[in-house]
Amino acid sequence: MKYILGIDGGGSKTTAILADERGIVLSEGRGGASNYQTIGLESAGQAIKSAITAAIEKAGKDFSVSLDDLDDRLVVVAGLAGADRPLDRERLAPVVWTQLPVRPLQLRIEHDARVGLAAGTGDKPGIILIAGTGSIAFGMDNTGRQVRAGGWGPILGDEGSGYSIGRAALIAILWEYDGRGKPTSLTKRIMSHLGVTGPDEMVSLVYQGPLQRSEIAKLAEIVLEEAALGDEVSQYLITDAAEQLVRMITTVFGKLEWHQQSIPAAGIGGLLQPGNLLWTSIVEMLNRSHPQIHFIPPMLPPELGAVLLGRKFMDTEVPYEEFLLNLTSYTRKTS
Repeated sequence: MKYILGIDGGGSKTTAILADERGIVLSEGRGGASNYQTIGLESAGQAIKSAITAAIEKAGKDFSVSLDDLDDRLVVVAGLAGADRPLDRERLAPVVWTQLPVRPLQLRIEHDARVGLAAGTGDKPGIILIAGTGSIAFGMDNTGRQVRAGGWGPILGDEGSGYSIGRAALIAILWEYDGRGKPTSLTKRIMSHLGVTGPDEMVSLVYQGPLQRSEIAKLAEIVLEEAALGDEVSQYLITDAAEQLVRMITTVFGKLEWHQQSIPAAGIGGLLQPGNLLWTSIVEMLNRSHPQIHFIPPMLPPELGAVLLGRKFMDTEVPYEEFLLNLTSYTRKTS
């Protein structure tokens, strides 16, 4: 029996899934953020190690899978935020390798959007939009050509992301405090959330470090809640984020060649929940400008996309349809 370890690492958390060569999931493990661009290689390695260790230990406990069973029989696919360029993958490969307690049959380092596409469309031609702590759109057409838009990090990009929305919310509060912005219910909600008594107290939280990027990104959840309750400023922030994300999707769409009439664009990430204002805004904008693009929930979570991608690098006689069905069954059990 051979095995696949699929890893999805982002700006907030890292998840590892251990499955067998049939696509039957044996275990799951979790760790902290692992985007080395923002936290460094050492911290990223520790988060990846935590997720891997938890997954392998659980498989040993629940299915009696030993390290000897995995040694030289394990394909590892790690889809990591920040692994966009070949140089990034070269830096990350030895870091991930050293976290493995066994010698892998093969180790593949991919960027998180490639793994996300496999999860979103079952690794078929289409587009993936990731909007969590950061943001990126990535697509693959029928010829196998791949392109991306966005994903340039919190300083140079990440438009429409949780961090972008959270940062915009803090700015909106300070603008109201100055008298140059509209009143917003975000002020009371976010001040209470941060435990401060005045908007000016937020400044030291941001500039002196206690309020980290992932925590600013979580403020986007409050913005979504207040937007749903009718706050005009929150609604503007969500609409603006949707416009930025749609621009990423349509940019990717325009650079690729499509042979089908309907193009799937799957949305992945903590912000993209079917039915919330961000999701419905994206759907409405795409319907108006590019009706051939259909914004859909992903077929699988990203970590299972890494497992599905791992099948490509394994000599197996298990049919794709059976493998995908086993992964989908696990998704239904855990959802």
